[in-house]
Amino acid sequence: MNPSPAANGDEASTRDLIRRISEDVRTITRDEIELLRGEARRVARSAAADGAAVVFGGVVALIGLAILCLAAVAALAPVLPSLALRLVVMGVAYLGVGGSLAATFALRLRRNAVPDIAVPAREARATLQGAKATIEERGRQLHA
Repeated sequence: MNPSPAANGDEASTRDLIRRISEDVRTITRDEIELLRGEARRVARSAAADGAAVVFGGVVALIGLAILCLAAVAALAPVLPSLALRLVVMGVAYLGVGGSLAATFALRLRRNAVPDIAVPAREARATLQGAKATIEERGRQLHA
């Protein structure tokens, strides 16, 4: 028994619909991956720029710190006659200040280096929900 021409037409249109849907899903997937790559590149550039600024600032701060340390060591001469003791006291003081500054900026850099994928994820969900609604609507039209 041969199927009726109407059934063949429905089957062909269903195959076409499934093919178009699969192509759309592939396109959506590629586009979402590109969005994620773009966001990752943006975050990487921002983190690299922040890291370079931290390194440059650290070098300049170290030069200034060395000069301040020398001045403080010289200023402590009336209080602590031993040069070695003055150097140790100032070394410990500056090590504490520098370590706390470095830790603060390292935490800030780590916090800012996380990519924001909320928008691409929301767009992908909305697109897939739209595709699902279209499929359901076409299915209802075919069976009506």
